Amino acid sequence: MPGFTQRSMAVAVSAASLLVLALSGCGEKSEIAAVEDKVQVPAKTTERAPATEAVRGTYAELAVRKGGTLGEDGKLSGGEYVPVTTMQLPSDHQIGNRLFKYEGPGWESEQVAYRLYFDERAAIDIFGKTKPQLVLPQVGQDGTDYHALADWGMDVLKVGPSLGIGGVGLWHEGKLEGVRQFAGASLDVFNEATASGVHLHYRGWIAADTERDLEMTLSIAPGSRLTQVLAQSEAPVETWATGIVRHGLEPLVSTDTNQQWGYLATWGEQSLANDNLGMAIFFRNADLQNITDDAHNHLVLLKGGDRARYQFAAVWRDDDIQTREQFIAYLEQTSAALGEDAAFVQASE
Repeated sequence: MPGFTQRSMAVAVSAASLLVLALSGCGEKSEIAAVEDKVQVPAKTTERAPATEAVRGTYAELAVRKGGTLGEDGKLSGGEYVPVTTMQLPSDHQIGNRLFKYEGPGWESEQVAYRLYFDERAAIDIFGKTKPQLVLPQVGQDGTDYHALADWGMDVLKVGPSLGIGGVGLWHEGKLEGVRQFAGASLDVFNEATASGVHLHYRGWIAADTERDLEMTLSIAPGSRLTQVLAQSEAPVETWATGIVRHGLEPLVSTDTNQQWGYLATWGEQSLANDNLGMAIFFRNADLQNITDDAHNHLVLLKGGDRARYQFAAVWRDDDIQTREQFIAYLEQTSAALGEDAAFVQASE
């Protein structure tokens, strides 16, 4: 499918260099054995520094349980989590079975980390950090709880049935349809000097009464809170949708047509630590169709076609952004900077 270029995404993933893990879903033993035989540790190891060491950079991973056993409760235990560079979602995968460390892939800069639920939720969550550092290798290990505050930080977002922050969907006949039904899914993880992230392929995504393939790339650059999103559909989408989970706060909206980029954001006491969390979706105003809500999300509706591009960011316990006014200043500065990013604007045409 067109559009996944080095210029637009800052990194290209070569399919020829990736080893496909064909986990067929034929039961517990076949899943674990496939991981055990074919696992690959990412070549980039410099980012596996101790969490106490301040590191500027990025890291992405999908860690899969190796050598575990399936209990009567349907959950895997024992063995260890090992990073892989590519993965096919097992056909019999169950939500919460602990096959994947923190339920899917994660990607981070030293500022913030995100994860995607690699299942029929396809929502995106936030790992907030107590200080600038790379932390994902230690997050979600057996015996730890990322919903409780640790030295590195914690999961700060209650996602529920929403898109979380920046999840992909479409708008059809007055309602949101997320990536909930599909025939299969696979992903590739990439770590490069300029960005880290994950490329996902959903085969046979059923939405708006149509079955289509969907590709999605999520990437983050060093020193940035922004995740850049590129979604591409095999069949054109009438209206793309993304958004932020609703937690009872008044949204902050900028859609000034004199500016190239706008935003939808929320700020306030909405984190799992019961303190301030800021979330934002940044979009090109030329792409905007509407800002609306449903029961669970503040939504950005983007013009249709075979692709959608936008960015999202989260801010939690940042020394420089502690108030609503400081968060708004960050939103304004970021949207202005995106408007000056000629490479991204050109790639979005």
